[in-house]
Amino acid sequence: MATHAGENGSGHENGGGHAEWRFARAAKEGALAVAGDKMSIRAVRFKISASLDARDPRPVLPLAHGDPSVFPAFRTAAEAEDAVAAALRTGKFNCYPAGVGLPEARRALAEHLSSDLPYKLSSDDIFVTAGGTQAIEVVVSVLAQPGTNILLPRPGYPNYEARAGLHNLEVRRFNLIPERGWEIDIDGLESIADKNTTAMVIINPNNPCGSVYTREHLAKARLACLSFAGHLDWMGSDRFVCSKALLSWCHLGRGGGKEAWNTGHR
Repeated sequence: MATHAGENGSGHENGGGHAEWRFARAAKEGALAVAGDKMSIRAVRFKISASLDARDPRPVLPLAHGDPSVFPAFRTAAEAEDAVAAALRTGKFNCYPAGVGLPEARRALAEHLSSDLPYKLSSDDIFVTAGGTQAIEVVVSVLAQPGTNILLPRPGYPNYEARAGLHNLEVRRFNLIPERGWEIDIDGLESIADKNTTAMVIINPNNPCGSVYTREHLAKARLACLSFAGHLDWMGSDRFVCSKALLSWCHLGRGGGKEAWNTGHR
């Protein structure tokens, strides 16, 4: 099929099998995309950075920085570096691991995490993912069922909403109250949750607000969930035994001061 560009770019397909590219429309949509990008968080952050006074001697703390390894205070522990180097030298790990993680790694993680819980984890409770993004994808794909919804905080980490959209999981938002240290608006939960609510996401310590909830506040949030949706799964971090399934994850990369090590080619 031949293609032709019309004078105004608003082509059409005719009976002769010819079609014209819609360049004008594409250009317009591209302009809208550029205009929309000017309102992005990244654009706002760059604008703020550009307005800083270079003569000001005070240090700037980049709170939006996602990789702390560039700062000396977050240098990866020597023990972690030595362990990775030793594993590479053995030649035993030059292949794809099991999708849920190496058995010995899962056992070690279960033992470590159990020290902070009122119950014991086994290796079958541990799934190792390539970062928090994959963990969110796995959990959301499991929770998503036809007609269900998920409660997400506002403001919150956008990846949850993106993954929910990919799995046709309805998103309902509950507010975080800035005047109360970004606590959950517990009174507002009842108006958005129903029998089709499959999970509620609580990020603690909070991203992006940086707040840390007290045990008392987490207990209130849990009781509120059970009062109007006793079936609700609890996705969060707390210190009590949940009456329903608890889905929780920790991030090894940032805690160790290294976002990722690329040790080979695919």
